[in-house]
Amino acid sequence: MQRISKLVFLTGVVVSACGSNADTSVLPYAANLTTVIGGKSADKKDKQDRYREVATPDGDDCVDEGKDGCAKPQTTCGDNGTADVLVDPQGKSLSVVCYPTGGVAVEEVEGNLSKVGNNTVFVLDDRDDGLDVAGDVTLDGNNVTLWGHGPDVSVIGGDLHIDKNNARVRGVRILGDVTIDKNNPSLIDCVIEGDLVIRGNNVAIALCEVWGTTTIEGNNSVLIENLLASSPEVSGKNTVCAGDLTFDDTDDNGIIGDAELGVELSCGEVSSSKR
Repeated sequence: MQRISKLVFLTGVVVSACGSNADTSVLPYAANLTTVIGGKSADKKDKQDRYREVATPDGDDCVDEGKDGCAKPQTTCGDNGTADVLVDPQGKSLSVVCYPTGGVAVEEVEGNLSKVGNNTVFVLDDRDDGLDVAGDVTLDGNNVTLWGHGPDVSVIGGDLHIDKNNARVRGVRILGDVTIDKNNPSLIDCVIEGDLVIRGNNVAIALCEVWGTTTIEGNNSVLIENLLASSPEVSGKNTVCAGDLTFDDTDDNGIIGDAELGVELSCGEVSSSKR
């Protein structure tokens, strides 16, 4: 299968800011949208009950997440920006992930992803048609977003390596391993069928399933509302968990049922409550 790409450039702001007046019609995500993961929904088992979507606040407004937090994603992502906010059950904001709406190229990818430049949003399609990327993917450009339409339809057939800073990966299934060697990346709404190894710092992981082992060697990792096949091995400092559970696919059907959910994870500084 050959790589099919459609390249579009957005101009208007630098990639570090999410908000802009640029034409966002070619982006796979909406502007002015914040997804709050965890927080008040941390006692729910279904994935769709563990997050909520709100309009990105403007000015000094905030997303009220309880007595211990009032998140302001616009501070880092800009007014009308697109963001994921990871919060603990008490409402404290632990990590903010910004998705660029300007200053980036947008490329639709199918078949393989062999060349990754800086400041690019790579988009996997929303069709349930098998592998979107046949082999391994190495994100060796800075400020790269790899956007899928959910792990049931957007699939990488090999391993995923994050080898540069500020990578954002959302809505994908990785059939192999994931290795993170650089800083400030995020993995949101994903399924990792192999192992997850975190060596970089300031990593955010949320709403993901990890079917292999999880190893955390980097510092300042935040894990929110994930399902892990085993408790992580943690040697990095300042690791924070909230709402993460183990699971055991006892019937070996590749689906995690409520009865297959296990204990709440402890991976360093735990900031969560029992479900």
